[in-house]
Amino acid sequence: MYLKQSDLFTGLGHNFLKETMAIAEKVPFDKGEFVFREGEAANCFFILIRGQISLILGDPGKVVYMSVGIGEIFGCSSLIGRDTYFLSAKCEEPSVLLSIDQQKMQKILSDDVENGFIFFKQLAGALGNRLMQMYQQFSQKAHIAVPD
Repeated sequence: MYLKQSDLFTGLGHNFLKETMAIAEKVPFDKGEFVFREGEAANCFFILIRGQISLILGDPGKVVYMSVGIGEIFGCSSLIGRDTYFLSAKCEEPSVLLSIDQQKMQKILSDDVENGFIFFKQLAGALGNRLMQMYQQFSQKAHIAVPD
Protein backbone atom coordinates (compact mmCIF):
# COMPACT_ATOMS: atom_id res chain seq x y z
CA MET A 1 0.00 0.00 0.00
CA TYR A 2 1.63 3.22 -1.20
CA LEU A 3 -0.01 5.45 1.43
CA LYS A 4 1.92 3.73 4.20
CA GLN A 5 5.14 4.99 2.58
CA SER A 6 4.07 8.54 3.43
CA ASP A 7 4.39 9.91 6.96
CA LEU A 8 1.18 11.82 6.26
CA PHE A 9 -0.83 8.61 6.64
CA THR A 10 0.95 7.11 9.66
CA GLY A 11 -1.43 6.12 12.45
CA LEU A 12 -4.62 6.62 10.45
CA GLY A 13 -7.44 4.09 10.60
CA HIS A 14 -7.73 1.17 8.21
CA ASN A 15 -11.04 2.36 6.71
CA PHE A 16 -9.65 5.87 6.20
CA LEU A 17 -6.65 4.45 4.35
CA LYS A 18 -8.86 2.11 2.31
CA GLU A 19 -11.14 4.98 1.25
CA THR A 20 -8.16 7.15 0.35
CA MET A 21 -6.55 4.39 -1.73
CA ALA A 22 -9.85 3.97 -3.58
CA ILE A 23 -9.63 7.56 -4.85
CA ALA A 24 -5.86 7.55 -5.50
CA GLU A 25 -4.67 7.18 -9.06
CA LYS A 26 -1.18 5.91 -9.93
CA VAL A 27 0.20 8.17 -12.69
CA PRO A 28 3.51 7.87 -14.58
CA PHE A 29 5.39 10.98 -15.80
CA ASP A 30 8.35 11.31 -18.18
CA LYS A 31 11.55 13.17 -17.42
CA GLY A 32 11.02 16.89 -18.07
CA GLU A 33 7.23 16.66 -17.83
CA PHE A 34 5.36 19.06 -15.55
CA VAL A 35 2.95 17.55 -13.04
CA PHE A 36 1.39 20.99 -12.62
CA ARG A 37 2.35 24.60 -13.23
CA GLU A 38 2.16 27.62 -11.01
CA GLY A 39 -1.26 29.27 -11.36
CA GLU A 40 -3.12 26.15 -12.54
CA ALA A 41 -6.19 24.99 -10.65
CA ALA A 42 -5.17 23.04 -7.54
CA ASN A 43 -7.38 19.97 -7.98
CA CYS A 44 -5.07 17.26 -6.63
CA PHE A 45 -2.21 16.59 -4.29
CA PHE A 46 0.49 14.05 -4.99
CA ILE A 47 2.61 11.41 -3.28
CA LEU A 48 5.94 10.40 -4.79
CA ILE A 49 6.20 6.66 -5.42
CA ARG A 50 9.31 6.73 -7.62
CA GLY A 51 11.44 9.43 -9.20
CA GLN A 52 12.46 12.98 -8.44
CA ILE A 53 10.35 16.15 -8.53
CA SER A 54 11.58 19.76 -8.53
CA LEU A 55 9.30 22.37 -7.02
CA ILE A 56 9.88 25.57 -8.96
CA LEU A 57 8.96 29.18 -8.17
CA GLY A 58 8.36 31.65 -10.99
CA ASP A 59 9.17 31.61 -14.66
CA PRO A 60 11.83 30.70 -15.84
CA GLY A 61 11.95 29.32 -12.34
CA LYS A 62 14.10 28.77 -9.32
CA VAL A 63 14.10 25.32 -7.75
CA VAL A 64 13.02 25.80 -4.14
CA TYR A 65 12.73 22.15 -3.16
CA MET A 66 13.65 18.75 -4.56
CA SER A 67 11.30 15.88 -3.72
CA VAL A 68 13.28 12.66 -3.78
CA GLY A 69 11.97 10.55 -0.91
CA ILE A 70 9.39 7.88 -1.51
CA GLY A 71 6.18 8.96 0.20
CA GLU A 72 6.88 12.70 -0.02
CA ILE A 73 3.83 14.85 -0.65
CA PHE A 74 3.51 17.92 -2.83
CA GLY A 75 0.78 19.95 -4.47
CA CYS A 76 -0.70 20.58 -1.03
CA SER A 77 -2.27 23.85 -2.16
CA SER A 78 -5.38 21.82 -2.85
CA LEU A 79 -5.57 20.79 0.82
CA ILE A 80 -5.00 24.18 2.42
CA GLY A 81 -7.72 26.21 0.75
CA ARG A 82 -5.82 27.63 -2.25
CA ASP A 83 -7.53 27.57 -5.61
CA THR A 84 -4.28 27.46 -7.59
CA TYR A 85 -0.81 25.98 -7.19
CA PHE A 86 1.76 28.57 -6.09
CA LEU A 87 4.70 26.52 -7.44
CA SER A 88 5.34 24.32 -10.47
CA ALA A 89 6.30 20.65 -10.16
CA LYS A 90 8.62 19.18 -12.79
CA CYS A 91 9.90 15.62 -13.11
CA GLU A 92 13.70 15.50 -13.08
CA GLU A 93 13.62 11.82 -14.02
CA PRO A 94 10.89 9.35 -14.98
CA SER A 95 8.53 9.37 -12.01
CA VAL A 96 5.45 7.62 -10.70
CA LEU A 97 3.03 9.49 -8.44
CA LEU A 98 -0.19 8.89 -6.60
CA SER A 99 -2.63 11.61 -7.58
CA ILE A 100 -5.42 12.24 -5.07
CA ASP A 101 -8.40 14.37 -6.01
CA GLN A 102 -8.92 17.27 -3.60
CA GLN A 103 -12.74 17.24 -3.57
CA LYS A 104 -12.94 13.49 -2.98
CA MET A 105 -10.31 13.75 -0.23
CA GLN A 106 -12.19 16.60 1.44
CA LYS A 107 -15.27 14.36 1.61
CA ILE A 108 -13.30 11.57 3.29
CA LEU A 109 -11.81 14.09 5.74
CA SER A 110 -15.17 15.63 6.63
CA ASP A 111 -16.84 12.22 7.03
CA ASP A 112 -14.14 11.02 9.44
CA VAL A 113 -13.33 13.97 11.70
CA GLU A 114 -11.06 12.00 14.05
CA ASN A 115 -8.77 10.74 11.29
CA GLY A 116 -9.14 14.07 9.50
CA PHE A 117 -7.70 15.84 12.54
CA ILE A 118 -4.71 13.47 12.60
CA PHE A 119 -4.24 13.90 8.84
CA PHE A 120 -4.12 17.71 9.06
CA LYS A 121 -1.86 17.61 12.11
CA GLN A 122 0.60 15.44 10.17
CA LEU A 123 0.23 17.64 7.07
CA ALA A 124 1.13 20.70 9.18
CA GLY A 125 4.18 18.85 10.52
CA ALA A 126 5.30 17.79 7.05
CA LEU A 127 4.92 21.31 5.66
CA GLY A 128 6.71 22.76 8.69
CA ASN A 129 9.64 20.37 8.20
CA ARG A 130 9.84 21.27 4.51
CA LEU A 131 9.80 24.97 5.36
CA MET A 132 12.70 24.50 7.79
CA GLN A 133 14.67 22.59 5.13
CA MET A 134 14.05 25.43 2.67
CA TYR A 135 15.13 28.05 5.24
CA GLN A 136 18.34 26.13 5.86
CA GLN A 137 18.98 25.74 2.14
CA PHE A 138 18.46 29.46 1.47
CA SER A 139 20.49 30.54 4.49
CA GLN A 140 23.43 28.40 3.35
CA LYS A 141 23.30 29.92 -0.12
CA ALA A 142 22.99 33.45 1.23
CA HIS A 143 25.36 32.84 4.18
CA ILE A 144 22.68 34.09 6.58
CA ALA A 145 22.12 32.51 9.96
CA VAL A 146 18.71 30.92 10.53
CA PRO A 147 17.13 32.08 13.81
CA ASP A 148 16.20 29.45 16.37
